[in-house]
Amino acid sequence: MKNWLGAARIFAFCLLFQVFSSHAAEPGAQAQSVSLDSCPLESGEAIAPCNISYRLYGKLNSDRSNAVLVPSWHNGTSADQEKYNYLGPGAMVDTDKYFVIAVDAFGNGASSSPSNQGESPDRNFPEFTIRDMVHSQYRLLTEHLKLDRLHAVVGASMGGYQAYEWMMLYPDYVDRFVAIEASPWVSYYDYVQRRAIGAVLEGSLDTEEELQFASDMVTALDAVTLWTPDYVNREFDDGDHAARFESMRRHQGLAKLLDRASQARANMNHDIRKGRGDFAEYLAGLGRLNVLAVVYEEDMRVNPGPNYELAAMMDFPVITVEGDCGHMGPNPECYQAQTAVHVQAFLDNDRGGDPVGLSRHTREHDGVEREYLVYRPPGTEGQALPLVMALHGYGTTASGLAAIYDLPAHARANGYTLVIPQGSQFMGRFGNDPNSEPYFVTTWNDLAMNFTPAPSGELHCTEDRLKYPCPPECGSCNRCAWTSCYDDLGFLHQVLDQVEEEHSIDSNRVYIVGNSNGATMGMRLACSNPERFAAITSLILQMPPGLECHPGQSLPMFHLAGEQDDTGGFDGTPTSSGWIFSSIERTQQVWAEGMGCRGEVRSWRTAVTDAQGLQCTAYTDCPGEQHEVVSCLDPAAGHEWRGQRDADIAANCVYPAQADRFPQQPPCGSYHYDGEPWGMDMVWQFLSRYRKQ
Repeated sequence: MKNWLGAARIFAFCLLFQVFSSHAAEPGAQAQSVSLDSCPLESGEAIAPCNISYRLYGKLNSDRSNAVLVPSWHNGTSADQEKYNYLGPGAMVDTDKYFVIAVDAFGNGASSSPSNQGESPDRNFPEFTIRDMVHSQYRLLTEHLKLDRLHAVVGASMGGYQAYEWMMLYPDYVDRFVAIEASPWVSYYDYVQRRAIGAVLEGSLDTEEELQFASDMVTALDAVTLWTPDYVNREFDDGDHAARFESMRRHQGLAKLLDRASQARANMNHDIRKGRGDFAEYLAGLGRLNVLAVVYEEDMRVNPGPNYELAAMMDFPVITVEGDCGHMGPNPECYQAQTAVHVQAFLDNDRGGDPVGLSRHTREHDGVEREYLVYRPPGTEGQALPLVMALHGYGTTASGLAAIYDLPAHARANGYTLVIPQGSQFMGRFGNDPNSEPYFVTTWNDLAMNFTPAPSGELHCTEDRLKYPCPPECGSCNRCAWTSCYDDLGFLHQVLDQVEEEHSIDSNRVYIVGNSNGATMGMRLACSNPERFAAITSLILQMPPGLECHPGQSLPMFHLAGEQDDTGGFDGTPTSSGWIFSSIERTQQVWAEGMGCRGEVRSWRTAVTDAQGLQCTAYTDCPGEQHEVVSCLDPAAGHEWRGQRDADIAANCVYPAQADRFPQQPPCGSYHYDGEPWGMDMVWQFLSRYRKQ
């Protein structure tokens, strides 16, 4: 008897798998429905009969690991997900890769709703919540479709509310959670505008006049909250306002208005914190989850703010998309392509990998295992992309450089491969005091900071300078030394060799972006092999006096310093901690002379430098085509590359890609910058002009 039952289970599984795997990714998937008999609700009531409508796309793979649930948005249906390209071949959720279950939420007219529970619309339909929706979907997946787990839940708007509730209710059943233009709880702004819609929908709907009034009000309130005023006027004002208004009307008749009201109540009461006691303690019990939120800066329907609050508590990335399309941001006519890049990269990345898509690579150099991170924008396989090698500063990790300036997002938006090598690291103490707190140190050997004095006899530190810890590989350090003693030049060239061998790279567009100690390392790297690079950016540090270098051939450079910098300085005088670096004028002059530039410096301006008040000069009469050596002083900056830096993220943080190597370092938080980021745009505008001669 047991054997017969076992054989029956195997037969049933094989039959189910055959159904799933034979379902090709075809447009216009047919709606299916399953009855769950009765669905108990948080209110104590139940929906009975309880019908769940859904559509299936794509094929379930052999290990049943590629299933993705896509819940419907407010008033939307599973068919709308395909219609608006949220799912499909090559879409945001790619049905050529994933087996997709697009599910209809309660109250949308497809699953159980006031409009379909009898011969006439049910004014007394039970009140349900977002959690009730999720519980019913779990039953659909486990009881009917027999799925053991999900690769992801991906939802937009109210679908994102459901994604957040999935995260709370079934964290072990799902590998990834994606919430787009959603919120983990209702902000006060959301509450106010929903009160207005609710007041209309909860009123009397007994006469044709009342139904028409409700339809007018809901249409009007949608128009002023789904988009921004600028977008509405630009895109919809064709002169015939009344006709345009009628074309935007979606809710006419009692059935549709009752459906809208039922989901509106669920949205109004949405709060993943509700009933979960000490919420921070509850989150801690969930463990680390793979979560991605995508929000739209000018969303007037769902306030993005709570996403940032939850991300700070759970440490997940929030992608902020700019533009005036508002809540309709992920639609095809707005920013769907930009959104899809983030979502696809997140879905395609292996569980436990870095949320922003950085991959860790190692190689042995001089008997020491070294590492570097690589980011390549998704969907660019086979394309010869430009390459940016970014070099972090003293005490910074490769992850930290990526995180504090959101470099992968910039690489994604501008189509280049990003490589971030990791400098040597150790735990050291300032002042060599054995009783002081150990400090995480990372450095680059730029072949200058370990010299004292310079060949010219110039010193770059004073007698009473702040003593930096001596890297252990140096054995002993001289008075003004503080950087690594490894062969970092050799290591970086090997990294470039390996990346160019493993990835499709445009070898005529290889650039360096160096920050602080990474700036001097970048200059040394460019000076050692200038023919390898098209241009270089050197940020907030100069070589010591008498140890400046130049490339010996024409190689454009952009240099930036802060006028308030008391760590690296900018004018060649000692800092308060007793360290001396060459002036920005001298750095620029030596580089320009080495390139063979002629003439005097002249004023140099762009829209960004003007907007930010930077004071820039350039040598422009240089041998290469439009080659320049630019130096900018930022009067508002200290030892910082302003215009991009998220000060709330620690520069020595680690993404999951580096967490096992540096377990003592804090995790990198999600990036958030108040204002318009301009730092990397300014750099890229300069670099991207150039190709190797």
